[in-house]
Amino acid sequence: MQIKKNISLILGISIPILMIIFVAAAIYLPGVFIHPQYNFLYSSSSDYYGTKQFNVSNGKLVKEEVKRPDGQKNVTGETKLFIYDVAIEKSREVSFEEAQSLELDPYNKSLDGFEVIHGSGGDNFFPFGHSSDGDYCSRYLSGHNVSKKLDLQMSGSSYCGNFHFIGWIK
Repeated sequence: MQIKKNISLILGISIPILMIIFVAAAIYLPGVFIHPQYNFLYSSSSDYYGTKQFNVSNGKLVKEEVKRPDGQKNVTGETKLFIYDVAIEKSREVSFEEAQSLELDPYNKSLDGFEVIHGSGGDNFFPFGHSSDGDYCSRYLSGHNVSKKLDLQMSGSSYCGNFHFIGWIK
């Protein structure tokens, strides 16, 4: 009998709780079932121009001479190549020869709909001030309403490790 007297109170409390559960499920469940399928190749250098020396031509990695705006031809920093393995969520360094043997897709978006994006710049909403601890240097694998922070190896100590996405491995 008590339930019939308090039905409006029970509904008034249960509806917001059910809405919170529904929204949380809609946000977090896609990440449980959707996983990227394609690894990718990237380069990192202590020199900004060093990362720009690798490109994809006809599905293969090529190394090009980089000319700086000041006319200097040599790249001062060492550029390293890495493969990010989406299954184990780690990257490993590879040689240029090993990377040349890969079949690459240079488009920003993978065949399964994921892309590598920057983190935020660290600005907060106006009344709450400004934060300098943003994660702009972080990279995320994003697609299908899912975003996962990448654990990338970087070479050099320059700003953000000079990350350069090269291509998806087919």
